Formats: sequence, C-alpha cells, structure tokens
Amino acid sequence: MKSLDKKGITVMRINAIISGLIILIISIIITTIVFSNTKNTFIQMIDITILIIIIVGVLLDIIVFPKIRYNRYKYLVTDERVEVKKGLFLITTSIIQIKRIQKIELSNGPIDRKFGLSNVNIYTAAGTVDIKFLSNDEAREISDKVNELLKNKLEKKNEN
Repeated sequence: MKSLDKKGITVMRINAIISGLIILIISIIITTIVFSNTKNTFIQMIDITILIIIIVGVLLDIIVFPKIRYNRYKYLVTDERVEVKKGLFLITTSIIQIKRIQKIELSNGPIDRKFGLSNVNIYTAAGTVDIKFLSNDEAREISDKVNELLKNKLEKKNEN
C-alpha cells in the first residue's frame, strides 16, 4: 500500500490550527461569561478544567495526531479494487470494486493548492471514499488509471 505525500502532515496541522483557534476562541468567550456571571468557585473550577482539557486536545490535534494519521493513512489501486485505510483511534479500511465506481472527482481547497496537493473522491451507490493529501500528479494518475479500468470493463461487458 502507498502512503500520502509528506506535505499532507503540514496541511493537516494547518487545518488543525484553524479549527483549534475557532474552538479556543469560543471556549475562552464561554469561560469569560461563566466567570463574570457566577461567584461559585466549584463552577469556575469545572469551567477552567474544561478549558484546560480543550487546550490539551487542540495541542494534540496540532502536534501529535497529524503524524499518527499520516502513518496510518494508506491506499492501493489495483485492476480490481481501490483500498483506503485511515484513522486515528478507529482505523477503517474501505475496499471498492472498480466495477462499482460511478464517479471520480479531483478536489482541493486553498490550503491544498498552496502545497500542490489534491484529493481523489470516489463515488459508488453505497457512498464516497476519499484519498486525501496526494500530490497533484499522483491524484491525476489515480483518476486516469481508474477511468481507464472502468472504460476497459465497460468495453468487455459490451462485447459479451
């Protein structure tokens, strides 16, 4: 199985910083409101404890978790199937038969574009499987390969 582009770790960290800042701002606002509206030290201690837990969680999401996700995220494209393995605590493996694929998309957001990365989104009747944080060239190669395999399968089916 193949790994993602190393730049994916940086993109994961940037995404975690952005979402973490939003969570921290909201948490600090709530903590400020709680402190200004109550003199109960027990409630204030609970509020501070929750804020500390949130800060630790955000730091883990920025510093530790991207490396773990990167190491666990693998993909494989063969003539018969696409397999994607990913996860942080719960690891999932998705296996899609090539003949079940209905649509393939390449996508990237502004941060992905800055780092030259793309995502391959594979659609079936049962749902979607994404292969994220691929170099633009690798994403294009996967898309082209799967499209070619689908075309060959369709031609063989029409011959019969």
